[in-house]
Amino acid sequence: MAFLPSLAAADWSPRPLLFTYEATLDTCVADPNRLDLARNCEKDLSAAYVLKRAVALAAFECGFTDAETCAAPFEDEGLPALAASIAIDVGCDATAIATLPEDEPFPPNHCVTVASDIMIDEGVVPLRLDIYCGINWIECGELALINDAFWKDQVEQAAPDDPLIRELQLRNIAECEMQSRDVGGWAIDLNALECTSARSASLWADLAQGMEQEN
Repeated sequence: MAFLPSLAAADWSPRPLLFTYEATLDTCVADPNRLDLARNCEKDLSAAYVLKRAVALAAFECGFTDAETCAAPFEDEGLPALAASIAIDVGCDATAIATLPEDEPFPPNHCVTVASDIMIDEGVVPLRLDIYCGINWIECGELALINDAFWKDQVEQAAPDDPLIRELQLRNIAECEMQSRDVGGWAIDLNALECTSARSASLWADLAQGMEQEN
């Protein structure tokens, strides 16, 4: 994890699937006419993730038991320790990160989640904005998975049990996988995900715009 030297000796490291993104994903479908829906949504997801990652890293260093005397880890990430104090004041769950399940997202009432939401609302930007795409995809791959699953779900919600839409989705998936085969390595799957996300988002936009016209 060279992109985050502070993790070299740590027993825990963050990853996109450890967080939830409801508020961010809501903005992704706010405007069906937005250009490059899937690509811009993934950018929004990345921005939300790097903020949540920074909060989690700071919390792992000192927890939320006494943010006033443990402000340095937050400041090192470019975060206001005050937001952590506010999260504590509203009664967030300060369970130590190391004791939480490693394959489940943080609970919605956990201090990392609450503090992150506060900082996102305040427009806080952490110091490290890079997304790591190394062995096994790490961060960029999981963000692509989240984005892809989201847009496929939006299509399903817009046209539930529609055999024509389901057939179109299957065809898009097959074509995207075929187009990505000459890329090589893990990028094959990553490119396929980005392709299917874009096609699903475009299909959703057509369905959403059609429903708007009907209304």
